[in-house]
Amino acid sequence: MSTGPLPISSALALAPGGSPSVWEDVRLQKLWLATQRRDWRSLAVIAASKGLDTLPIAEMLAHIAWAYRGQPSCVFDLRDLGLRLAEYQVREIQSQAEAGVRVLIALRSTAENPTTIPVAHEADAVVLCVDLGATTFKTAERTIAEIGRDKILGSIVLRKRPAPKASEK
Repeated sequence: MSTGPLPISSALALAPGGSPSVWEDVRLQKLWLATQRRDWRSLAVIAASKGLDTLPIAEMLAHIAWAYRGQPSCVFDLRDLGLRLAEYQVREIQSQAEAGVRVLIALRSTAENPTTIPVAHEADAVVLCVDLGATTFKTAERTIAEIGRDKILGSIVLRKRPAPKASEK
């Protein structure tokens, strides 16, 4: 069942590691501008497939928010959140957002943690993290369907750095 093309005008490919200057890295500037296509106070960063770590991306976005807007932000690491505490955490997110803080929420894929779905529904917007070469189109589409296409701002394509050769260690 196809629900049409992904709602993404362009995706950014980022390699983890290193700490480029926010002021100099054009990719980070484009990433921030892409997140500003719609107003949001809470932004969920969701893995489209298993095994992708969203916490560094949420932290990077919080750093960029501070650099470009001078706006306070916080990161909720809810990758392992269980259903029992979901409502409490959503209330905490809403409380921070109402106080004027930009909230970024790191979440696992919906296949790894189904609690991702109700938390993402409560966020103002969602950024989908795609693992280049590992995330299938079918998996990404299923995640978008579970979260709701209207919530998705776009995607960040992550490519893993190649493992260092034995001679480079």
